[in-house]
Amino acid sequence: MNYCPNCGTRLVYNIVDGHNVKTCSECNYIDWDNWVNVSCVTVAYTNNNEIIMVRLKEDNKITFPGGYRELGETLEQGATREFYEETGMTVKEVKLYRAYTKDEIRLVWIVFKGKVDEIKFTDNSEVSEIILVKNPSDVDVRDFRGPLTIDVFNSLFE
Repeated sequence: MNYCPNCGTRLVYNIVDGHNVKTCSECNYIDWDNWVNVSCVTVAYTNNNEIIMVRLKEDNKITFPGGYRELGETLEQGATREFYEETGMTVKEVKLYRAYTKDEIRLVWIVFKGKVDEIKFTDNSEVSEIILVKNPSDVDVRDFRGPLTIDVFNSLFE
């Protein structure tokens, strides 16, 4: 950002609380440059206590249903919407499970747990299939999308 979002004055670098940040000399606005993308992810269980995972069409990797929260949504709304978009199923009893940060890509991953009563996958542009996991040996972690997926998965079987 080069100009103040409040008054339009060109921002200049200054040291504030030991940080080199952009500031506005007119209205004292500070650009902390600490924005992050928030991804809402759901670990959903079936009535048979299976975990629902998805295989992504983009890279054929396995992960949990989820995606970016949209402005105006609560975190829970973002999680349930993304779960529905990627599976075609409605998740209920959504409760916060864990939160992760990955600063190098400006990402906060908010993970919820929930329940699904009826298993009925709906084909979509992002996911090729759902995978039901009862035991860790049901999937190969080398097929997982990344370290956050692996960490969440492992935490579920501790």
